Amino acid sequence: MLELRPYQRESIDALYAYWANGGGNGLIVLPTGAGKALVIAKIIEELLADYPDMRIVNVTHSAPLVEQNFKEFIGLSPFAPAGIYSASLGRRDSRAQILFCGIQSVYKRTAEIGDVDLVIVDEAHAISRNSNTQYGKFFSGIKKNNPDSRVMGTTATDYRMDSGRLTDDMESDGEVDEDGKPQRVKLFDDVVYEAKITDLIEQGYLTKLTSHKTTAKIDLKGVGTRGGEYIPGQLSEAAEKIIEAAVAEDMIMSEGRRGGLFFSTSKENARHIAECVRRHGRPCAVLTSDNAHQTKEIFEGFKAGKYWAISSVSMITTGTNFPWVDFISLILSTKSPGKLVQILGRGTRNFPGKEDCLVADHGKNLAYHGPIDQIRPKAPGEGDGEAPKRLCPDENSPGAVKDVNGNFGCGEMVHASARTCHCCGYVFPPSDEVKITATAADAPVLSTEVAKWRTVTKRSFRFKEGKGDNPPCVQVVHTCGLTVINGFICPQHLEHPDPRKGRYAKSYADRYWHQHGGSRPFPSTVMDFLERQSELLTTEEISVKPSGRYWNITEYKPGTEREHAENDNQRPADNDNGIGNVSWSELDDSIPF
Repeated sequence: MLELRPYQRESIDALYAYWANGGGNGLIVLPTGAGKALVIAKIIEELLADYPDMRIVNVTHSAPLVEQNFKEFIGLSPFAPAGIYSASLGRRDSRAQILFCGIQSVYKRTAEIGDVDLVIVDEAHAISRNSNTQYGKFFSGIKKNNPDSRVMGTTATDYRMDSGRLTDDMESDGEVDEDGKPQRVKLFDDVVYEAKITDLIEQGYLTKLTSHKTTAKIDLKGVGTRGGEYIPGQLSEAAEKIIEAAVAEDMIMSEGRRGGLFFSTSKENARHIAECVRRHGRPCAVLTSDNAHQTKEIFEGFKAGKYWAISSVSMITTGTNFPWVDFISLILSTKSPGKLVQILGRGTRNFPGKEDCLVADHGKNLAYHGPIDQIRPKAPGEGDGEAPKRLCPDENSPGAVKDVNGNFGCGEMVHASARTCHCCGYVFPPSDEVKITATAADAPVLSTEVAKWRTVTKRSFRFKEGKGDNPPCVQVVHTCGLTVINGFICPQHLEHPDPRKGRYAKSYADRYWHQHGGSRPFPSTVMDFLERQSELLTTEEISVKPSGRYWNITEYKPGTEREHAENDNQRPADNDNGIGNVSWSELDDSIPF
């Protein structure tokens, strides 16, 4: 008898408990690779055992998923009255009691399908906010046939590919209620169960994702935004300029990897990427809407080892199952958190001998969104619905000034806290009104990524003024290759208004001084520290862990020589990291104390 994994059983039981307590349309959130198809099959099997006459429809957006879910269920219940309705698969079993179907084939066929008791949506994140879409029309038709029908869904992300959470209302297309107000439809009422990707990785059910810093990056300067996403044509042109360099870089870092997936913005980009991969001696297939009819052939070739990689645009983002894939290259940029999570989910499935999946991000996606396990869209009604933003000033902006590098910005709206524009690299001038942060050049994929040792190529000490009544501190700027990582030493913080924070900060500063070979007595002020910095040994390495989108320093490895740290007046790219494992969010200050 098939035994479910603990979290799979828990998710099904949570759905039943939700219904038993009067709940409505529930949503199960399981990461890619966690076995959603099996969960769906088990739910149908158990419901049929208790309610033999129940009519159930499983709907999704791609033919491969329709076939996959059908086979999973038939494997579990080989004699069940199941059928398929999908033009791509050549089946139209409209009267089957258990029907697996593609939304493109059935959204206009609800009258033909007839009464349905339960609709199960797989890959529910593909449902748009607008009810006047294929899914919206399908649900409307099902409800017309049977007003008492229920909906439940499974997804890897509880937010849509376009915007908002799946538990938000859907927007009607101009329809109004009896009071003349815009009519809104709520498809899913609650998330009944969610399994965290980090938990499943730790438990051995999924493979961890790791990142490697890349040199070839898409220059987003001049790439506009439309409908909450980068304009495809402009993004494609920007990506085209780095493809040769990006693929060359990928070929080095993916040496010895079993299989790769390359994601791009346009068909032209996808073809160019495949050509470059082939020139490096590795077979690579191209899959776009132009050769969608070859999808099955290409997938089978990939599985058989005929191709080392697939280069695609929008054809392998969801619904693909290639567990051996251990390299993913992002030669695209996206503002959609759902799209990013779905793409990276292609690498989390386990496979014999597979230790991790390496991600090469050439589109600044991880820097923009942060670790994928911490991506959370803003809840409805939270604030004014818009994150605080400011203009990256181009030469035509009122009052525009060049940055420290002598450049104007790009005109893009960026988060108010950004010190550097993620699109063009414009460095904003200091401001007392905005807390300054910047993104690490090699942002982590997961927030649970283990600490890494970084070689320090340069170190300098700066005076950093305290905020409000707080004492000043020493800002320690570590240059590690192309990444700047900041630490903060607070020898003067016995004067801090909060004695607990002050004692911790002073103790940390004294330990740092002692570890780096400084003489007694310990510095008691910031100026004393800076004047005596020549007593300190160099810092050879630092150990860093992700903290949101940034890095926190957890350990220092001093060198063997004393060297007067440079104290130039150039303002470095700021990471605003905390001390050790202290989180900025816990402390209301521009430094952690």
